[in-house]
Amino acid sequence: MQRKVFKEEYLSLANHKQLPTSSKLLGLCPKLDSEGVMRSDGRLTYAEFLPYDIRYPIILPRKNWVTKLIVKHHHELGNHCAGTNQTLSLLSTRFWIISAREEIIEWERECTICKRRKAKVAQQIMAPLPQNRLTTSLRAFTKTAVDFGGPFITMQGRGRPRQKRYLCLFTCLASRAIHLEMAYGLDVDSFVNALSRMINRRGIPEEMLSDNGTNFVAANKELCELYKDPKTKAAVADKGIKWTFNPPYAPHFGGVFEIMIKSAKRAITAILKNAEVNDEELMTAFCGAEALINSRPLTYQSASVKDNIPLTPNHFLHGQVGGQFAPEVIDEVGFNPKKRWRRIQELVRHFWNRWLQEWVPSLSPRQKWFRLKTDVKPGDTVLLVSSDTPRGQWPLGRVLEVYRSKDQHVRSLKLQVGDKQYIRPIVKVCPLELD
Repeated sequence: MQRKVFKEEYLSLANHKQLPTSSKLLGLCPKLDSEGVMRSDGRLTYAEFLPYDIRYPIILPRKNWVTKLIVKHHHELGNHCAGTNQTLSLLSTRFWIISAREEIIEWERECTICKRRKAKVAQQIMAPLPQNRLTTSLRAFTKTAVDFGGPFITMQGRGRPRQKRYLCLFTCLASRAIHLEMAYGLDVDSFVNALSRMINRRGIPEEMLSDNGTNFVAANKELCELYKDPKTKAAVADKGIKWTFNPPYAPHFGGVFEIMIKSAKRAITAILKNAEVNDEELMTAFCGAEALINSRPLTYQSASVKDNIPLTPNHFLHGQVGGQFAPEVIDEVGFNPKKRWRRIQELVRHFWNRWLQEWVPSLSPRQKWFRLKTDVKPGDTVLLVSSDTPRGQWPLGRVLEVYRSKDQHVRSLKLQVGDKQYIRPIVKVCPLELD
C-alpha cells in the first residue's frame, strides 16, 4: 500500500535519494526499516524508554482501505464508546496516519453500530394551527379536546380505604376555556358519565379531540353503536360528534390540552396544598381551579385604565372576566326575553371579534421546529424508539405508509417491525437510510 500511494517517496528512499520538495512527508522524515516498511523518523530517537513502534510509527495515508480497516479495528477495541481522541491515542502507539482525526471521524460516521447509538429522531417544521382552533362560534366548547389527569387520593370515612379520583378536563379549542369533571376511575363508564355531565352543562360539541387512550377509543365505539340503533338515534344526546384521535405516543400532538392539564394541576395543588380531602371537597377544589383558570387573561394587559380589560375565557362563557358576578342592571323599560337574547348574541359576537383581532395574531410565531426537514418516505429504514430497550438496541423497522398533514408534510407513519405493525409519530423513529 505504501509503494502504491507514496510511489515517488518510496523509490527515493529505496535508492537513498532525497524526497521531492513537493512531498507531504517531508515533516515526518520517513525512512525504511529492515522489512521495507516506511516509518517516521521524528525527534524521539533518544527516548529509549518508549517502545520502538512509538518512536518510529508506521506512516499510513488517508482514504485507503488498509488505513480504514486499521482505524475500524482500533475503534472496535474501544467498544464503540471511545471518542475520537481516545481512538487516536490507541492508533498513535504504532501508526502515524495523515489527517488521522478526520479519518477517525469519517469511520465513526460509517460505523453501523455507532449510527444506531447516535441516531437522532426525525423532525419537521412546526405545523400550522389546525382549522378547528381558528373557527368562531356563538358558544364555547363547539370544538373540544379532552384528557385525564391525576390521580388524587380522597378519604372515604373513618376505617374505610382511600380511593383514587381523576381529573377529566375538557377544553375549548377556540376560546381556551376549560371544564373540569371528577371521574371515579379511568374506565369507559366513568368517562361516559363525565362526558354526559359536561354535555348537559356546556352543550354538544361538534368535534372532539383526544389521545389514543383506551377509554376514549372504547367510548367513541359505544357512542357510534348507540347512534346506529334506530330506536335511540333520535334521542341520544351525543349524536353528531366527530372524534379525532392523535397517534399513539405523541403527546406533542395534544399540546392544546396537555398544557391545560398542567395548569389545572397547579391550580388544584395551590387550593388543596397538603390537606386530606373527601370527594365533595375535591369536587369543590376542581370548581375553584376551573374558575381560576377561566379568569386568566388571553390578551395583553394594558397599563391604561381607558383601554379594554384583557380578554379571558370567561367572556365566552358568561360575558365577564370572572370572580365576582356582575351587578344587576336596573332597566326602566320592561324586560323582553327576545331582546335580551339578541343583546347576549351581540355581546358574544363582540368578544369573538376581539378574539380575532387580539388573541389569534399572537398564535402565529413558531416556538420551535423552525426548519424544513426531509420527509420520511415508504421503504426507508428507521429505528423505533422504545422505552423498554437501551438506546443502542432499538429495533429496526421499515416504513410501510406515511400520513401527511394538511401542509403536505409527514408527521406520522406506519412501520413494520418484525411481524408487527405500528403507527407512530415521526419523533418516535430515527431515520437510518433515506431514499
